[in-house]
Amino acid sequence: MQAMQMLRDLAQRSSDKAVENLGQLQRQQQDAESQLGQLQRYRDEYQRKLHDSLTQGVSSSQWRDYQQFIGSLDKAIEQQQRRLGEHQTRVESGKQHWQGERRKLNAYETLHTRRMREADRHQARHEQRHSDEMAAQLRRRQHESGHHH
Repeated sequence: MQAMQMLRDLAQRSSDKAVENLGQLQRQQQDAESQLGQLQRYRDEYQRKLHDSLTQGVSSSQWRDYQQFIGSLDKAIEQQQRRLGEHQTRVESGKQHWQGERRKLNAYETLHTRRMREADRHQARHEQRHSDEMAAQLRRRQHESGHHH
């Protein structure tokens, strides 16, 4: 029984750790999503500024600077999208890990419950046998004392 309890406790700790880990991975994914959103908003804003200044006329060197800056923003957005993809993959594997730990814990809890029920049934049978024996002894005594009179 103690070994089972230890295994259950270990499984519980592993499951708790997996949940904690999953929470952390999800927060990292959310951070990556918000960074990506910021980059995209910044790019859109910059693109609008570029469009506005084009209507007012820009020099070819300003145009080149704009284009380079937009290009570097696009690269940053691409990298952030890749990072986000990696975070999503980590979250997914974190979920699978946690579900595996949860299944293990459930299996131990089911086993534990089954063993407790078996122990209870065994105890109940033992008590029933004991009370049957007591009743049989009492009947014998009554029977024996009834014959002596």
